[in-house]
Amino acid sequence: MLNIKKFFKTIKEPENSFLMSCGIKISAIYLIVLSIFYYLTWIVVSLNSIYLESNDIGFNQDLREDFITQATLVMVDQLGAVFISLLLLFITGLYIGKVLLRPFEVIGEFSRKQVEGEKGSYVVDLFSDYRLLTRFSDLFFQYIHQSLEKKSLTPREIPTHYQGIHKPKFEKVFFFHFFILIIILATGSGLFLYNVSTQMHSDIIDLLLKILKSDSNNVGYFVSEQITIFESIVLVAILSLFVSYSVLSFHLYGRVSGAIFAFFSTMRSFMKGNKSARVHLVGYAHIRKNGRLFNKFLDYIERQCSIDHNSKK
Repeated sequence: MLNIKKFFKTIKEPENSFLMSCGIKISAIYLIVLSIFYYLTWIVVSLNSIYLESNDIGFNQDLREDFITQATLVMVDQLGAVFISLLLLFITGLYIGKVLLRPFEVIGEFSRKQVEGEKGSYVVDLFSDYRLLTRFSDLFFQYIHQSLEKKSLTPREIPTHYQGIHKPKFEKVFFFHFFILIIILATGSGLFLYNVSTQMHSDIIDLLLKILKSDSNNVGYFVSEQITIFESIVLVAILSLFVSYSVLSFHLYGRVSGAIFAFFSTMRSFMKGNKSARVHLVGYAHIRKNGRLFNKFLDYIERQCSIDHNSKK
């Protein structure tokens, strides 16, 4: 019981809640699109049954009920594969969330080690590179290292290309890499949906022809044209996946873009001589822990330089 409580307590932590939300959102999009896909397929199956019965084409009430039952079983048979795909998408969502948080965790972990006296160097995580944050943070920690050696926090001139940034900057390079990851995810999901639909629709068509047992050209034409309808349903579903995941990529990026600027602007102010500059994250609970670690690091640096400066006097 205690382990279960600990598990739920761990999940409720902001960082883990963010990761869970990424997994849920990515898998939920697929589930919603898949549900609509199943619903449209069911409508086509039902319309086929009603049309054939109304035109007395080899159908009676018993055959219709049997067709509906068998078609339902064909659709249900794919649920195992669907469940596995949803689980894989959820895990992928956790990974994507980790990619988004990783640069902040690197800064937070480095800050913690410095405050606790552990040895370590700040190494930029290239795969999770927010260019503004990682490049400037590398410059900032070099400044801190030099300040500790000189025992003084002397204001430093900020490079020109960092001076005119006064609001969150769109990270084109990172977003391009992140968007490629999302597109790969959408492509994989689309291919899986296509394979599921192909098998399911093929089984339904075969079932329909088997029950009809008719050589009528009209019936054959009617049934064969269902393939076009099914293909259009699949195309719309796959297109919906790509659009939805593209929108989600902007949404998830928006969950960290403001925090990137908050860290950057704090570092810049501190380097310019504002020793009271600290990271204040409102609406970014999933990053606040790393912000606090970084603020403690700034407190530590300010104390160290002040102690050394006073001892010289």
